Amino acid sequence: MDTLQSAVAIVIASIMLATATYFIWRQRVTLRTMESDSRIALDQRRYLLKQCQRRLFGSVVLVLLAFMMFGSLFLDYQPADRPLKEMPLEEQEAAKQSVRFLSVYWMTFLLALMAVMALAVFDLWATVRHGVRLRKQLLQEHQEMLEAELEEHRHRRAEMN
Repeated sequence: MDTLQSAVAIVIASIMLATATYFIWRQRVTLRTMESDSRIALDQRRYLLKQCQRRLFGSVVLVLLAFMMFGSLFLDYQPADRPLKEMPLEEQEAAKQSVRFLSVYWMTFLLALMAVMALAVFDLWATVRHGVRLRKQLLQEHQEMLEAELEEHRHRRAEMN
């Protein structure tokens, strides 16, 4: 790996690590707030707890990705310096094992990346659903207030007549 590729990999890994650390810290703050504040409604508390669980798990997977990205700097990407047929049998097997290891390593990396992205989409979807639920609740409360106000207005009007 050349210097530019190594520098980019280190920067990306550092950004992933910083992001994961930030979200772990934020979720711990949220959990502490939920423990200390008993005024939070049960459904809101449940939503926040599940959100914290999703984000903590995503952050742990992001830390794993950062370490895998950093670890990829030490992998041997040139297992064979000559054609496979010209090598002795032991070197052929070692080269094949190296290629298999690299394949499994990067497949694992991509699966973990896919898991982080799936968690992010799932978290977004849960947040949207929660927002829609809160909006419906707010509209219903507003409608009830308007109906009560209308009933009070009708009652006062009937008293005047």
